[in-house]
Amino acid sequence: MDALQRAARASVARICGYYCIAVLLIMAALSFDPTSSFRVGAMLAITLSAALIYKAWNMPGGKSNGDEAWALIKRQDSSGTQDPNRLQTEALRAAYHEYSKKAMAIALGIWLVSVIAAAVD
Repeated sequence: MDALQRAARASVARICGYYCIAVLLIMAALSFDPTSSFRVGAMLAITLSAALIYKAWNMPGGKSNGDEAWALIKRQDSSGTQDPNRLQTEALRAAYHEYSKKAMAIALGIWLVSVIAAAVD
């Protein structure tokens, strides 16, 4: 894994981390009803997954003026003859898809917990 892919993954991970903190705070606010808390958490995780898929599908193909991923690896040069904008687009697209799959797996787990919590109530 080269520096651009690591930087793209770090950028997407940071976005997902902040989103997860917000989801956990919302779930904590709904802690008086565990079933609804877990359902809301699952729906918000599905929303994150959908947003990441949307971002991956609608990646700009044109020239980039630089973003967070480029800022993280500014000191290193990309290798050789390949177009750096295409490399960045592919790296970010792969990171969006990877974290989208993880968000969907987490959503499934939270949804199963909500079903169990509803059965116990």
